[in-house]
Amino acid sequence: MNKADMVRRDQVLRAYFAGRDWDDNNEYALKRELVRHSQELLPSYPLLIDDEWEAEPNRNQEGKGDLLFADGEGRFAVVEVKWLDLDNSGKTAKTRRTHKRKKVKDQAAEYAACLAERLKIFAQIEGYWFTNECNRPQLEKRLEGF
Repeated sequence: MNKADMVRRDQVLRAYFAGRDWDDNNEYALKRELVRHSQELLPSYPLLIDDEWEAEPNRNQEGKGDLLFADGEGRFAVVEVKWLDLDNSGKTAKTRRTHKRKKVKDQAAEYAACLAERLKIFAQIEGYWFTNECNRPQLEKRLEGF
């Protein structure tokens, strides 16, 4: 994908997220906010190039990455988003939050590695995770070019 394709995808995806404000799902709302404010939250990656992308093409069972950003020069940011229930307390609620935190971190690292394998040659891929507990995406894994 060349930079012109990335710019076009960015425009289409941002218009989609800007216009889709009716979804009542907390995780989608968090994802939408990240996209709407990505220039401030992920300034090194100005282009949103994919949403709900397959980690392995044509193998949906292998998982889907949430968002994929790029700088247009060969650097990519895989961002996994999870909503954590911060309102409930108790052992079960705490265990669920802990499990989801671990899952989102693992997914960020796994999907960054999957993207690196798909691209074969790259400058840099970073895996980030983002929850409603943090004010910006958190770096989980950085893969430098081969």
